[in-house]
Amino acid sequence: MSERNQKQCIVLLPAGPHYERLFNEILQPVFADIGFVPRRLQPSPQSAIPVDLFVDEIEQADALFADVSENIPELWIAAGCAAALGKPLCLISSTLTSASPLGIQYLPLIPYRAHAFPSDYLQLQHNIAARLSAISSPRTGTAAPEAEFHPQSPTSSPISDDLAAYEVMALSIIDLKASDLGLSPRDLGMEMKMRDSAHLTSHAMNALRHRNFIEKRPVQINYGNEIHISENLFLTRAGKDWLILYNRRGTTHRSTARTRDILINR
Repeated sequence: MSERNQKQCIVLLPAGPHYERLFNEILQPVFADIGFVPRRLQPSPQSAIPVDLFVDEIEQADALFADVSENIPELWIAAGCAAALGKPLCLISSTLTSASPLGIQYLPLIPYRAHAFPSDYLQLQHNIAARLSAISSPRTGTAAPEAEFHPQSPTSSPISDDLAAYEVMALSIIDLKASDLGLSPRDLGMEMKMRDSAHLTSHAMNALRHRNFIEKRPVQINYGNEIHISENLFLTRAGKDWLILYNRRGTTHRSTARTRDILINR
């Protein structure tokens, strides 16, 4: 397949030798494995990238990847542009203590250690591969098989099939908090926020849907004369089976359906 016919991904990284090594040794193998052609835009204090160039480049791309470890305005502008244009995002950061701009705190963000060990970078590669695979897979009614990524290292061990901690957290929250109507993504985000993991909400939902552990269903809610539709989250049989297998199924009584006229449309 020619590069022109492959999916294009805008890549934004801060300047410096650390990020050059990150791109060459960690990111490029993932992009190649998933089938994305990375197109780098390099912001710098000496030569700022015009906003109109950001918009044009992002509009033509299939996705945007950025390391937002450093608080560089161009990176957040690009992330905001991609979100506004409806482009898939993959963001990583080694400095979760720095606050993201208001309005985009819930964008999917993959954390990694500032002073990472080889095993940390393997996990980072796995998380990025899962996110990019979810982006590149066609959106159909069934979940796409999870991408397999094997870093080219003689000492690396196979990636574990176990869920990441934030995936287990989100799955358990849905199990405990969902009513007969499921659980709204906003409510899941609020629950994750109480556990200092709000920034991982979108990534957890994408990963769990990718595993076919949860699904979204349209829920029609009547408030008097007004009708609202919400795409709520529900556990699938596979998700319930995983919770039971690992003894994580909630034993408390789940919340009952709200007292209002509700129709669930499949």
